[in-house]
Amino acid sequence: MNKDTRPNDQETKAKLAVRRLTLFFAIAYVSHGIATQFGLISQPLQYFMMKELHLTAAQVSSYLAIMMLPWVLKPFYGLVCDFVPLFGYRRKSYLIAANALTAAAFAVMACSSSLAIILGAFVLTAVGMAASTAVTVGLAVEGGRNDGKARDYFAQQTICYYCALIIASVTGGLLCHYLAPESALHVAAVIAAAPAFAVSILTTFMLQEEKTSLNTQGVRDTWVSVRQILRSRSLWLVALFIWCWDFSPSFGVPLYFFESNTLGFSQSLIGQLAGWNAAGMVIGAVLYRSLIRTKTMSFQLCLTVALGTVSTLGYLLLSSPESAIVLEVFRGIANMIAILAIYALAADVCPRRTEVTVMASLIAVRNLATEASTFIGGQLFTVAFHNKLAPLILIAAMTTALCALLIPFLRGHSSMDSKGK
Repeated sequence: MNKDTRPNDQETKAKLAVRRLTLFFAIAYVSHGIATQFGLISQPLQYFMMKELHLTAAQVSSYLAIMMLPWVLKPFYGLVCDFVPLFGYRRKSYLIAANALTAAAFAVMACSSSLAIILGAFVLTAVGMAASTAVTVGLAVEGGRNDGKARDYFAQQTICYYCALIIASVTGGLLCHYLAPESALHVAAVIAAAPAFAVSILTTFMLQEEKTSLNTQGVRDTWVSVRQILRSRSLWLVALFIWCWDFSPSFGVPLYFFESNTLGFSQSLIGQLAGWNAAGMVIGAVLYRSLIRTKTMSFQLCLTVALGTVSTLGYLLLSSPESAIVLEVFRGIANMIAILAIYALAADVCPRRTEVTVMASLIAVRNLATEASTFIGGQLFTVAFHNKLAPLILIAAMTTALCALLIPFLRGHSSMDSKGK
């Protein structure tokens, strides 16, 4: 009798573990959608710098590019997490510490009016959230290896993140609409601190992880995996594609200035547009999970480049709130399909024992390319194009389309033409 029930017990425990991990990912990514620098704090900070400090788009984009540096350091967080257990844990302790740091930095930001202190605190929130997302993505790869649900975890994470981002974006726009720039920033910082603090506490109870200790054999095994990464042609090709995809002169900050100053959009409307973009991301995640993830990776990448190019060119038609809503939704769908396709490709080339390091490194490539494109986009918009958006859109679309040239080289990857699971 015991022999007959034991497999059922193991199956039940496995299902409970998947449900617990899924719930934890949902809570963590709702927090990320609110507390990252791209969430609730994003518009209030840009509004503060534009209206209170009278900075140009070039200056704001330069500051925001610097704020991306902690995200570029994701491989460092991954290496530390993979190599060195903290208080006996390779994942749990780092998540607790990262979210606690984020909450504390937001609290400092909420109490200051100095740009230097605000930016310093902003860097610390970026460090905390970058480390937290690095560990969480690594957990998704680890969990997916055990239960075959990595792609499902990625899709679920992004759905939760962008659902939260919809609320955060609309809230940020309302704060800027109804409050003075400094007050909007302070209130946003207080709100953003809460979910990060909550995740720091909940991680203690919700994330199950066996204790481990630093040992020579474990370090040696992990280092062997790291060397395997450095010799992986597939991994370098994936990194190159990610770089070329994201190194497209960003019109994020220029778009904000163009909508505020040229088209005369209200801060509330701009916040709603960010929410519509996040809604498009959710739609894109659902579409990817239900229709696209089973296609070959070649098809996914070709679709990614086509949608990215068309969605970028669409901004040449931007002229009214209605057109802006349509464009933001479409761009959100295109970006989400691209992100999930790239994450799936990255997960395929990720060796064991270095899940956090590899995923963090590839995401760092994205962040570095985004940082460079943010800076270049702001400079081109202000200095070269004299606050005209159309030339920047054409350059961004062209650089996106050129990514198609890399797809034939990626076909050498072992799972490039196999269907997703």
